[in-house]
Amino acid sequence: MPDYSLLAIMVIFIMTYMVVRKFFIEPINNVLEAREHESKSAEQVYEEAMARLNEATAKVEERLHLAKREAAQRRDQLRAEAATHRTTVVQRTTAEAKKLIGEAESRLAEDVKSARETIVRESESLARVAAERILGRSV
Repeated sequence: MPDYSLLAIMVIFIMTYMVVRKFFIEPINNVLEAREHESKSAEQVYEEAMARLNEATAKVEERLHLAKREAAQRRDQLRAEAATHRTTVVQRTTAEAKKLIGEAESRLAEDVKSARETIVRESESLARVAAERILGRSV
């Protein structure tokens, strides 16, 4: 028959194990589980924050892209309007210049015609005066 001391040692061991488990192992396990839970929840919060950041960044980049596209369209529109305005101004200025040149040419032609007539009249008059002086009598 086994010795009862072995049975007492087993009972003391089991009771010691239960006390150690209750007051040492379970609190340590609870602390470790709490840390693991906090770590996982912190990681989850971090991942959610990163996801929100990525979404916000994507939205900002999309708005920036749209703003750039709208700015490019507006710039092209203004360039087209400026080109049209420039063409209109150049055409109007060219027409006005041609008109002024035509008027100047016609005035110049009239002035040349008038000058030629004056030269002819005065040259005939001068020739008559010169002939009278040379001949000494009226011609």
